[in-house]
Amino acid sequence: MTNEKESAAVVANGAAKKVNRRGINNSRHAVNRLKFHEKDAAGNALFIGHLDSVSVEWSVNADAKAFTGLRVPRLVLTFASNHSNVNERRYVTKTLFPIESNVDTIPDGKDAWQVDNVLNWGKHILDIFYFKGREMTAEEEDALTLPFEDFAEDENGQIQYVAIDPQAVVDGYRHVFDNIAAMLNGNFNLADGETAKPTYKDPNGNFIPVWIKLLRAVRNRKGDWVNVDKGGELSFTGFVGSGAIELVRGTNPPAILRIDAAKESITPKQVNKTPSVGVPQMPGMGAGIAIPGASPIPNSADNAAFAGAADDMPF
Repeated sequence: MTNEKESAAVVANGAAKKVNRRGINNSRHAVNRLKFHEKDAAGNALFIGHLDSVSVEWSVNADAKAFTGLRVPRLVLTFASNHSNVNERRYVTKTLFPIESNVDTIPDGKDAWQVDNVLNWGKHILDIFYFKGREMTAEEEDALTLPFEDFAEDENGQIQYVAIDPQAVVDGYRHVFDNIAAMLNGNFNLADGETAKPTYKDPNGNFIPVWIKLLRAVRNRKGDWVNVDKGGELSFTGFVGSGAIELVRGTNPPAILRIDAAKESITPKQVNKTPSVGVPQMPGMGAGIAIPGASPIPNSADNAAFAGAADDMPF
């Protein structure tokens, strides 16, 4: 219905109706997008890039998965390197999925962290690109709050689970995801006639550079290396932790983001196990970039993360 309305509006304005057909055009990518590689890292083992796009996408979950048979939204945050040649840019995405409502995911439940993690990621991105240090308004809080209530306090003050329709849960996450995307893309409370200006671009329309913390492996509590991503690719960790994104401020080093070489590695490690780090229960979980004022990328003699992976490098 939305597409039909948009098409009708275009025709009403005197413009030719756009027909969606398959073919060769500027939006078609003939080859897979490049992935970030440790050689793209700055001297501090962090990466520089930008938030490239924000979208809410949909899929129907198969049997034996969360929200079986329902059309489920996901918030997709796509980051890219700052290569001037678009074809040389590296890409990485962070995707947020709805979390099922059950006795374990309500506050104080053993899986309550899953809901908190989704909301924390949304707040982290919004803090950097949208709120920028200011307090949220009551309207913004309402727009970013899950509208369903799946728990209540009993007469003893204990939190109890209240069963709700899975569709209500899906709709609730759509509410939050749509508003996060609207805020970042400049569509939230956009007045009639105004042009949306993404908050991850400067007034001139250029992408705002950010530090990005990507890892291949981390040490678990037993001291073993485990991959952050199932394929061992550079990826965001499951949890926000102390931060995953930070604005680049001139030639100054990042104030918050750090790589702990004893526990975190951007290079491949020999792993004994293959589980993904962070949110296992959730559904889906070149030359270096020159950074003004940054030291060269450390060699294996200077950095434990590089030295420890020297024998495991696949190239």
